Amino acid sequence: MASSWINFLSDYGVDDACVGVCHGVIARHAPSARVLDLCHGIAPQDVGHAAITLADAVGYLPIGIHLVVVERLDADGYTRGIAVRAADGSVFVCPDNGVASLAWEARGGIVEVREIANRELWLPLPTAVFRGRDVYAPVAARIAGGLDLAQVGPPLDAASLIQFRPRTCVVDDDHVHGEVVSIDHFGNLSLNMTRNDLEAAGILLGDPVEVRTGSRAMRLTFTHTYGEVPRGGVTICEDALRRLMIAVNCGRASDALRLRREDAVVVGQLPRETSPFQIVRDLPLSV
Repeated sequence: MASSWINFLSDYGVDDACVGVCHGVIARHAPSARVLDLCHGIAPQDVGHAAITLADAVGYLPIGIHLVVVERLDADGYTRGIAVRAADGSVFVCPDNGVASLAWEARGGIVEVREIANRELWLPLPTAVFRGRDVYAPVAARIAGGLDLAQVGPPLDAASLIQFRPRTCVVDDDHVHGEVVSIDHFGNLSLNMTRNDLEAAGILLGDPVEVRTGSRAMRLTFTHTYGEVPRGGVTICEDALRRLMIAVNCGRASDALRLRREDAVVVGQLPRETSPFQIVRDLPLSV
C-alpha cells in the first residue's frame, strides 16, 4: 500500500548537499511522497544516539516509511540493509545495526523483515560511501510508492537482527547511577533516569540532591522546571519525555558542566536542610 510520508533521520548534518540529494532521489522515484526531516544532527556514526532519538520521536510521527541512515564502515564494509514492517504498518528502511530496533519495538514489534538485496531498486553504479543516496533513499521511495515489501529482497528471521540495548540506570540505596543519553539544542543534559528512579532512592520533588560527575560534585534541587531556579542557576528536573535532565536557566548545562553523551552521572540524597542551587566544584568523592 502506498504511503505519503517518509520520515528521514541521518547523521549527514546540514553543511553540505547530502540531505538534499537524498530528497532529490526520493522525489524522482516517489514524487507524491512527503518527506519529514526528523533530525540530521545525529553525532557521526553514533548508532546509539540515533536509536534513542528515533525511539523518542516515533510515537509523534505519521505512520509511513522511516528512512534511517546512520551506520559505520569497517574493514568488512557496511552491514546489510533491511526493510522492517512493524505492527502499526510502519516500515523501517535502515542498516541492520540496531539503529531502528527500539523504534520498531515501540510500534508493536516486527511483522515482516526483508533484506535490501534487489539491486534493481538501487541507483545504478552505487558507490561504497553514500548508501543513503544509492540504496536506502530509492528503496524507501519505491516502498512509499506502493512496492510490495517482498520485492525488496529475501525474508530474514527477525531473531537474527541486531538489537540496540541502551544502558539503564541503577538505584543503589540512596543514589542513582546513570549517564547522559542526549544533549539537546539548548545544551540540556538528558539522563537515563526518571522521577520514579529518584523516588526509589528516597528523593522527592523539591529535595536537595548531590549530582556527581567525574571528580566534581554539585548540590542542586530536584525541581519541576528549570524556571524555578535563578537565571544562570543549575537544576535537575524532568525533560519533555519525562526523563531527568540537568539544565541551566537561560544557559547551557553541557557547556557549564563540560559533559558529553554517555558521561557517567550519579544523583544522590542530601539532607533536606541543605541550601539549594549552590554549585560546589572539584570536591573529593568518597566511595
